[in-house]
Amino acid sequence: MPKAESPFALDLRSVALFRVFLGALMIFDLAMRFPFAELFLSDAGALSRADHLRIFNRPWSLSVYMMVGEPAQVRLLFGLHAAAALGLVLGYRTRLMAVVCWVMLVSLQHRNPLVLNGGDTLFAVLSFWAVFLPLSARWSVDAALTRGRQDGGNPAETVSAPNNSNRYHALPGAVFVLQICLVYAFTLTLKSGELWRNGEAVGYVLHNIGIIRAGGLWMQQFDWLHPFLTQATFHWEWAGIALLLIPWWNTATRFAAVAGFVTFHASLGWTLDLALFPHVCIAAWLALLPGAFWDSLASLRLSAPLRRGTSALAAAVSTLPLRGGSVRPVGTAAGWMCMALLILVAGWNLRGLPDSFLRQSYPKSFESTLYALKLRQKWGMFAPNPPRAGGWFVIESQKVNGDSLDLFHPAEPFRLARPELFTDRLPDRRWGKWLGNLRRARYRTLREPFLAHMVERWNERATHEHRIEWAELVYFRETIHPGAEPGKAEPRRLATYRPGGTRQIQPGTPVETDEPDEPEDV
Repeated sequence: MPKAESPFALDLRSVALFRVFLGALMIFDLAMRFPFAELFLSDAGALSRADHLRIFNRPWSLSVYMMVGEPAQVRLLFGLHAAAALGLVLGYRTRLMAVVCWVMLVSLQHRNPLVLNGGDTLFAVLSFWAVFLPLSARWSVDAALTRGRQDGGNPAETVSAPNNSNRYHALPGAVFVLQICLVYAFTLTLKSGELWRNGEAVGYVLHNIGIIRAGGLWMQQFDWLHPFLTQATFHWEWAGIALLLIPWWNTATRFAAVAGFVTFHASLGWTLDLALFPHVCIAAWLALLPGAFWDSLASLRLSAPLRRGTSALAAAVSTLPLRGGSVRPVGTAAGWMCMALLILVAGWNLRGLPDSFLRQSYPKSFESTLYALKLRQKWGMFAPNPPRAGGWFVIESQKVNGDSLDLFHPAEPFRLARPELFTDRLPDRRWGKWLGNLRRARYRTLREPFLAHMVERWNERATHEHRIEWAELVYFRETIHPGAEPGKAEPRRLATYRPGGTRQIQPGTPVETDEPDEPEDV
């Protein structure tokens, strides 16, 4: 039998790739949020700071964004966050940039938990653990500046491990690997419903109009394949983790796990509108690429010009009149702190299991610590069953000239017909999460400010005859019948708004949960 290898060792080049993806995802997230910062993050929008404090009693939800209320101030914070994310991509003062990015990301998520899904939770969790990883050891400005100060050094490399090795084997790396394992272990445990056991789960997911994309719509025609995909999804989650943790032939099995999960999450992103979730998962798995992958790339003929170009770029960077950050790994004490926090995280995940003995006995102080650090997590992911009903929203509006339109789809005349793809009518999945939360009675007071914002922004740009006289937020709920034509949808009128008129809010649907920021995948 071959010699056993630790499944918790990371390659510094893979860690650097993860750093680049993490920073790039933060910039992408900010770019997607920027046009709607006023609506979702300012006092002029649908969730003012006063409403936030009234609805969410969260003393540990610390947020820089709660310090400002004007849209311009929010956008200024976006700029600071984007600058830190760019510094993370480039690897300049990397640990400082990683801390700033994590603080700003947690602040952003705490400001409006009603637009979050499981991808946001995983994003914050990975950003926290990333602070303790040697992100700058390879392919960074810090590495080039550090090496440039060393006599006779090669700017293309940086000494951050014994014998200039690319192997990183320390507690923070092990914690990072175990955190990824926890995600899939607990989502697998929570998938206990009958739809997963009888093979119908994927069929219900792919017929949910609220979350499917064009790829999901195309996959609906293959009903005969859905039972296989259900079983494949369920069994791959434990098989992939097993491949990751096998200590023998670990290079091959780890690469199989990474390739399998990257393909799995790319497929999810193609079929379902899950916001950042697939992208963040792919970034996490890229951090686990084995060193043999990079060694194989280095042996290719095309890699020689790339290496020369990289070396020349590093040499040029090393001559810049800048002072970079440290490229040393964190100390032993920080590593043990990571392990202690991971134990709290594992306990919180255990608390979320049905009939868990920790449900009533998990210490409140530990819960508050995890909440403040945004490490509190629950990986439900269509568990115990996917939803058996879906639906779509319209903002039925009437203009001064008598025409009607849907503010989610103003390009065409208003129709009550079922849209082929509702997700195409929304800017991104955060809108779907926001609208889904507005259905709950707990947040019914936020419906009118949301409608008011949408109508007033339209009227600011419209001529008199095209101004909106009244608007109504309506949810069409339909029961999912995989393999059959959709049944008649049931409309639920949630709120009506008339500019300059009285506020009208229809009775809300029952409250589904008192935890609006519980991580969800949809």
